[in-house]
Amino acid sequence: MIQHLIDQLLSWSAGAIGDEDIVAAKHDYFAQVGGEVHENDRSFEQRMQGFFNWYLFDRRVRSDRGEQSPAQRFLNERGAQLDNAARDLIAGGTQSKLSLFEFRGRRSLLRRVPAGMVRVRDLFTGDSFDVVERQQMFGLESGDLLEARIIPVASKWHFSSSFIFHPRDVRRLITKEIKKRLKALELSDPRAFCWEVSRMALQAERFRNVPLTAIYNFETPFLGHKKLKPAPHSPEAR
Repeated sequence: MIQHLIDQLLSWSAGAIGDEDIVAAKHDYFAQVGGEVHENDRSFEQRMQGFFNWYLFDRRVRSDRGEQSPAQRFLNERGAQLDNAARDLIAGGTQSKLSLFEFRGRRSLLRRVPAGMVRVRDLFTGDSFDVVERQQMFGLESGDLLEARIIPVASKWHFSSSFIFHPRDVRRLITKEIKKRLKALELSDPRAFCWEVSRMALQAERFRNVPLTAIYNFETPFLGHKKLKPAPHSPEAR
């Protein structure tokens, strides 16, 4: 259901907003998260879904009603034609939460995890969320870290279609850096940190002969954090 609606929103955006806006947005997004991905990258599909989610739910484009995300504009223009389930899901997407989470699994000593759900903990706020598990999240163990987007729909949280998984061996490095920046009041934009470690995860995929500690190095970033220039005519270039 979520993937179907994302495809529908993208198709509508291409016609109503324009293919050129999607192309410019793609350039801007991947400039932040490590550069363009290729089909032979292991996380290609996940990273493309990350872009689609960001473009539809987070990015603002100009409209007659001011700056809105494509999903908000779609709801304003086509919401009356949708059934309740689709409308609630897209509305939830406009209130979605992108963060770095610790996977807590399906069991808890302190608070019961409802059947069909998994628990995750937001590393920036410490808040825990019980999220509907659409499919078995094979390979994840309690304590693993993942970047995910969760969507509120009908009083329940649902995973969207994008995930970035971080190696188990760097869990301590990431959590230590988050605590350090929170203490120094240097985490005003958690999304920027998600993108920072997303770049590291992509580098870890591509440079498997380089130690993870060299790649997930917050003092001396591996290859630096070079960003591409915003695409011409994009909001970021203005």
